[in-house]
Amino acid sequence: MNVHKLWEYKECVNVNGMMLTNELISILQNSLTLLQVENHFINIQYWGQIYAVDGDYHIAVGIDKDAIDDRKYFYSTDFKFWGLLPKAKQKYKVLSLLSTYPFRGDPSLKIKVMDESLEENNPDRCQFMKEEKRLAATISNICDEAEICARGQLIKQPDGTVIINPNFYGLTLSEAKLLKSYSHIRPAQHRWNSNLLTRQDYNYSMDFLDSIDQDIPNGCWNLSLERSGSVAYLKCLYWPGMTYFHKVRTPDSGFLYVGNGHKNLDVPFLL
Repeated sequence: MNVHKLWEYKECVNVNGMMLTNELISILQNSLTLLQVENHFINIQYWGQIYAVDGDYHIAVGIDKDAIDDRKYFYSTDFKFWGLLPKAKQKYKVLSLLSTYPFRGDPSLKIKVMDESLEENNPDRCQFMKEEKRLAATISNICDEAEICARGQLIKQPDGTVIINPNFYGLTLSEAKLLKSYSHIRPAQHRWNSNLLTRQDYNYSMDFLDSIDQDIPNGCWNLSLERSGSVAYLKCLYWPGMTYFHKVRTPDSGFLYVGNGHKNLDVPFLL
Protein backbone atom coordinates (compact mmCIF):
# COMPACT_ATOMS: atom_id res chain seq x y z
CA MET A 1 0.00 0.00 0.00
CA ASN A 2 1.13 3.51 -0.76
CA VAL A 3 2.56 4.83 2.51
CA HIS A 4 1.20 8.33 1.90
CA LYS A 5 -2.38 7.01 1.68
CA LEU A 6 -2.45 4.80 4.77
CA TRP A 7 -4.97 7.05 6.50
CA GLU A 8 -7.34 6.74 3.53
CA TYR A 9 -6.90 2.96 3.31
CA LYS A 10 -7.12 2.30 7.05
CA GLU A 11 -10.82 1.42 7.03
CA CYS A 12 -10.35 -0.94 4.06
CA VAL A 13 -7.64 -3.10 5.62
CA ASN A 14 -8.93 -3.18 9.20
CA VAL A 15 -10.87 -6.37 8.51
CA ASN A 16 -10.58 -10.01 9.58
CA GLY A 17 -8.52 -9.23 12.66
CA MET A 18 -5.98 -7.00 10.90
CA MET A 19 -5.49 -3.58 12.41
CA LEU A 20 -3.54 -0.52 11.36
CA THR A 21 -3.53 1.68 14.47
CA ASN A 22 -3.17 5.45 14.36
CA GLU A 23 0.21 5.18 16.10
CA LEU A 24 1.52 2.60 13.62
CA ILE A 25 0.41 4.68 10.63
CA SER A 26 2.13 7.80 11.96
CA ILE A 27 5.37 5.92 12.65
CA LEU A 28 5.32 4.22 9.24
CA GLN A 29 4.74 7.44 7.34
CA ASN A 30 7.57 9.26 9.09
CA SER A 31 10.04 6.37 8.88
CA LEU A 32 9.31 5.30 5.30
CA THR A 33 9.26 8.85 3.96
CA LEU A 34 12.86 9.18 5.17
CA LEU A 35 13.69 5.82 3.56
CA GLN A 36 12.21 7.01 0.28
CA VAL A 37 14.16 10.27 0.33
CA GLU A 38 17.45 8.58 1.24
CA ASN A 39 17.16 6.04 -1.59
CA HIS A 40 15.48 8.32 -4.16
CA PHE A 41 12.60 5.90 -4.74
CA ILE A 42 9.78 6.99 -7.02
CA ASN A 43 7.30 5.14 -4.85
CA ILE A 44 7.41 3.61 -1.37
CA GLN A 45 4.89 1.06 -0.11
CA TYR A 46 4.14 -0.69 3.16
CA TRP A 47 4.10 -4.40 2.31
CA GLY A 48 3.05 -5.88 5.65
CA GLN A 49 4.07 -7.51 8.90
CA ILE A 50 5.48 -10.94 9.76
CA TYR A 51 5.02 -12.10 13.32
CA ALA A 52 8.12 -12.97 15.34
CA VAL A 53 8.68 -14.02 18.95
CA ASP A 54 10.95 -11.18 20.11
CA GLY A 55 9.89 -8.44 17.66
CA ASP A 56 7.73 -8.46 14.54
CA TYR A 57 9.23 -7.74 11.13
CA HIS A 58 7.70 -4.84 9.22
CA ILE A 59 8.31 -4.94 5.47
CA ALA A 60 8.48 -2.07 2.99
CA VAL A 61 8.93 -1.96 -0.78
CA GLY A 62 10.85 0.72 -2.62
CA ILE A 63 10.05 1.10 -6.32
CA ASP A 64 12.34 2.82 -8.80
CA LYS A 65 11.95 3.23 -12.57
CA ASP A 66 10.65 -0.28 -13.33
CA ALA A 67 7.72 -1.33 -11.13
CA ILE A 68 8.64 -5.04 -11.39
CA ASP A 69 12.40 -5.30 -11.91
CA ASP A 70 13.37 -2.34 -9.71
CA ARG A 71 11.64 -3.42 -6.50
CA LYS A 72 13.69 -3.49 -3.30
CA TYR A 73 12.39 -4.99 -0.07
CA PHE A 74 13.36 -3.70 3.36
CA TYR A 75 12.69 -4.98 6.86
CA SER A 76 12.68 -3.38 10.29
CA THR A 77 11.84 -4.32 13.86
CA ASP A 78 12.15 -0.84 15.39
CA PHE A 79 11.25 1.54 12.48
CA LYS A 80 14.64 3.24 12.89
CA PHE A 81 16.88 0.93 10.89
CA TRP A 82 15.60 -0.54 7.62
CA GLY A 83 17.73 -3.40 6.35
CA LEU A 84 17.81 -4.29 2.66
CA LEU A 85 16.70 -7.89 2.15
CA PRO A 86 19.04 -10.00 0.00
CA LYS A 87 17.75 -11.56 -3.19
CA ALA A 88 16.23 -14.92 -2.31
CA LYS A 89 17.90 -18.03 -3.74
CA GLN A 90 15.78 -20.95 -4.89
CA LYS A 91 17.43 -23.20 -2.30
CA TYR A 92 16.24 -21.01 0.57
CA LYS A 93 12.80 -20.55 -0.96
CA VAL A 94 12.36 -24.31 -0.67
CA LEU A 95 13.90 -24.53 2.80
CA SER A 96 11.66 -21.72 4.11
CA LEU A 97 8.60 -23.81 3.22
CA LEU A 98 10.00 -26.75 5.20
CA SER A 99 10.77 -24.74 8.32
CA THR A 100 8.14 -25.02 11.06
CA TYR A 101 9.80 -22.80 13.67
CA PRO A 102 8.30 -19.35 14.28
CA PHE A 103 10.41 -16.32 13.36
CA ARG A 104 12.43 -15.07 16.32
CA GLY A 105 13.02 -11.46 15.29
CA ASP A 106 16.83 -11.85 15.10
CA PRO A 107 18.09 -11.63 11.47
CA SER A 108 21.49 -13.15 12.40
CA LEU A 109 20.00 -16.23 14.08
CA LYS A 110 20.79 -19.58 12.43
CA ILE A 111 18.06 -22.20 12.40
CA LYS A 112 18.15 -25.88 11.52
CA VAL A 113 15.86 -27.12 8.76
CA MET A 114 15.14 -30.84 8.43
CA ASP A 115 14.00 -32.29 5.09
CA GLU A 116 12.04 -35.37 6.14
CA SER A 117 11.66 -36.54 2.54
CA LEU A 118 15.39 -37.40 2.33
CA GLU A 119 17.04 -40.45 3.88
CA GLU A 120 18.86 -40.14 7.21
CA ASN A 121 22.32 -40.59 5.68
CA ASN A 122 21.73 -37.90 3.05
CA PRO A 123 24.07 -34.92 3.75
CA ASP A 124 21.38 -32.44 2.58
CA ARG A 125 18.75 -33.74 5.01
CA CYS A 126 19.72 -31.26 7.72
CA GLN A 127 20.69 -27.73 6.68
CA PHE A 128 21.19 -24.41 8.41
CA MET A 129 19.73 -21.09 7.32
CA LYS A 130 20.04 -17.54 8.67
CA GLU A 131 16.75 -15.94 9.61
CA GLU A 132 17.44 -13.00 7.30
CA LYS A 133 17.67 -15.38 4.34
CA ARG A 134 14.57 -17.21 5.51
CA LEU A 135 12.71 -13.89 5.75
CA ALA A 136 13.81 -12.92 2.24
CA ALA A 137 12.79 -16.34 0.88
CA THR A 138 9.40 -16.22 2.61
CA ILE A 139 8.64 -12.75 1.25
CA SER A 140 9.77 -13.84 -2.22
CA ASN A 141 7.42 -16.84 -2.08
CA ILE A 142 4.50 -14.67 -1.00
CA CYS A 143 5.24 -12.12 -3.72
CA ASP A 144 5.44 -14.79 -6.43
CA GLU A 145 2.15 -16.39 -5.42
CA ALA A 146 0.03 -13.72 -3.75
CA GLU A 147 1.16 -10.14 -4.49
CA ILE A 148 -1.32 -8.87 -7.07
CA CYS A 149 -2.68 -5.77 -8.77
CA ALA A 150 -5.78 -4.88 -10.77
CA ARG A 151 -5.70 -5.07 -14.56
CA GLY A 152 -4.35 -1.79 -15.91
CA GLN A 153 -2.74 -0.74 -12.65
CA LEU A 154 0.68 -1.56 -14.14
CA ILE A 155 1.40 -0.87 -17.80
CA LYS A 156 4.30 -1.73 -20.07
CA GLN A 157 5.75 1.13 -22.08
CA PRO A 158 7.08 0.73 -25.64
CA ASP A 159 10.67 0.51 -24.33
CA GLY A 160 9.68 -2.46 -22.12
CA THR A 161 9.69 -0.54 -18.82
CA VAL A 162 6.80 -1.31 -16.47
CA ILE A 163 5.36 1.66 -14.57
CA ILE A 164 2.48 2.35 -12.21
CA ASN A 165 -0.27 3.63 -14.50
CA PRO A 166 -0.97 7.31 -13.67
CA ASN A 167 -4.20 7.09 -15.70
CA PHE A 168 -5.67 4.07 -13.92
CA TYR A 169 -9.20 4.94 -12.85
CA GLY A 170 -10.24 1.58 -11.43
CA LEU A 171 -12.23 -1.45 -12.50
CA THR A 172 -15.93 -1.36 -13.20
CA LEU A 173 -18.26 -3.40 -11.00
CA SER A 174 -18.60 -6.12 -13.63
CA GLU A 175 -14.82 -6.30 -14.06
CA ALA A 176 -14.19 -6.36 -10.30
CA LYS A 177 -16.26 -9.55 -9.99
CA LEU A 178 -13.90 -11.51 -12.28
CA LEU A 179 -10.63 -13.15 -11.22
CA LYS A 180 -9.13 -12.49 -14.65
CA SER A 181 -9.23 -8.76 -13.83
CA TYR A 182 -6.36 -9.25 -11.36
CA SER A 183 -2.74 -10.13 -12.13
CA HIS A 184 0.40 -11.28 -10.35
CA ILE A 185 3.13 -8.68 -9.80
CA ARG A 186 5.99 -10.78 -11.14
CA PRO A 187 7.56 -11.59 -14.53
CA ALA A 188 5.06 -13.64 -16.55
CA GLN A 189 5.46 -17.39 -16.17
CA HIS A 190 2.91 -18.43 -18.80
CA ARG A 191 3.25 -18.05 -22.56
CA TRP A 192 2.93 -14.49 -23.83
CA ASN A 193 -0.21 -15.36 -25.81
CA SER A 194 -2.09 -17.05 -22.95
CA ASN A 195 -4.11 -13.90 -22.26
CA LEU A 196 -4.47 -13.22 -25.98
CA LEU A 197 -6.32 -16.52 -26.41
CA THR A 198 -8.70 -15.96 -23.48
CA ARG A 199 -9.57 -12.24 -23.72
CA GLN A 200 -11.50 -10.50 -26.45
CA ASP A 201 -10.38 -7.08 -25.19
CA TYR A 202 -6.69 -8.04 -25.09
CA ASN A 203 -4.26 -5.15 -24.74
CA TYR A 204 -0.59 -6.11 -24.48
CA SER A 205 0.37 -2.98 -22.55
CA MET A 206 -1.93 -4.17 -19.72
CA ASP A 207 -2.16 -7.95 -20.22
CA PHE A 208 1.55 -8.84 -20.13
CA LEU A 209 1.19 -10.30 -16.61
CA ASP A 210 -0.30 -13.64 -15.51
CA SER A 211 -3.91 -13.32 -14.38
CA ILE A 212 -4.80 -15.12 -11.15
CA ASP A 213 -7.70 -17.07 -12.71
CA GLN A 214 -5.05 -19.44 -14.14
CA ASP A 215 -3.74 -20.38 -10.68
CA ILE A 216 -4.01 -24.00 -9.59
CA PRO A 217 -6.15 -25.37 -8.03
CA ASN A 218 -9.30 -23.57 -9.06
CA GLY A 219 -10.70 -21.92 -5.95
CA CYS A 220 -7.40 -20.99 -4.27
CA TRP A 221 -8.49 -17.33 -4.46
CA ASN A 222 -11.42 -15.93 -2.50
CA LEU A 223 -13.05 -12.91 -4.16
CA SER A 224 -15.77 -10.97 -2.37
CA LEU A 225 -17.50 -7.61 -2.80
CA GLU A 226 -18.21 -5.64 0.36
CA ARG A 227 -19.86 -2.32 1.27
CA SER A 228 -22.69 -2.62 -1.25
CA GLY A 229 -20.28 -3.70 -3.96
CA SER A 230 -18.01 -0.67 -3.67
CA VAL A 231 -14.91 -2.55 -2.47
CA ALA A 232 -13.52 -5.82 -3.86
CA TYR A 233 -11.47 -8.03 -1.53
CA LEU A 234 -9.15 -10.82 -2.61
CA LYS A 235 -7.54 -13.38 -0.32
CA CYS A 236 -5.08 -16.12 -1.24
CA LEU A 237 -5.89 -19.34 0.63
CA TYR A 238 -2.25 -20.46 0.35
CA TRP A 239 -1.10 -17.49 2.45
CA PRO A 240 -3.50 -16.75 5.33
CA GLY A 241 -3.20 -13.11 6.31
CA MET A 242 -2.86 -11.79 2.76
CA THR A 243 -5.45 -9.16 1.72
CA TYR A 244 -5.84 -7.14 -1.45
CA PHE A 245 -8.57 -4.53 -1.77
CA HIS A 246 -9.75 -2.35 -4.63
CA LYS A 247 -12.30 0.44 -4.47
CA VAL A 248 -14.47 -0.02 -7.55
CA ARG A 249 -14.26 2.79 -10.13
CA THR A 250 -11.39 4.50 -8.29
CA PRO A 251 -7.59 4.17 -8.51
CA ASP A 252 -7.46 3.22 -4.82
CA SER A 253 -6.17 -0.26 -4.05
CA GLY A 254 -3.65 -1.92 -1.78
CA PHE A 255 -1.87 -5.12 -0.82
CA LEU A 256 -1.17 -6.09 2.78
CA TYR A 257 0.18 -9.25 4.39
CA VAL A 258 -0.04 -9.78 8.14
CA GLY A 259 0.81 -13.29 9.28
CA ASN A 260 3.37 -15.77 10.53
CA GLY A 261 4.96 -16.44 7.13
CA HIS A 262 3.79 -20.07 6.94
CA LYS A 263 2.20 -21.37 3.75
CA ASN A 264 -0.97 -23.44 3.96
CA LEU A 265 0.10 -26.51 1.98
CA ASP A 266 -3.23 -28.27 2.59
CA VAL A 267 -5.23 -26.03 0.22
CA PRO A 268 -5.51 -28.63 -2.62
CA PHE A 269 -7.01 -31.10 -0.14
CA LEU A 270 -9.44 -28.58 1.38
CA LEU A 271 -11.10 -27.48 -1.84
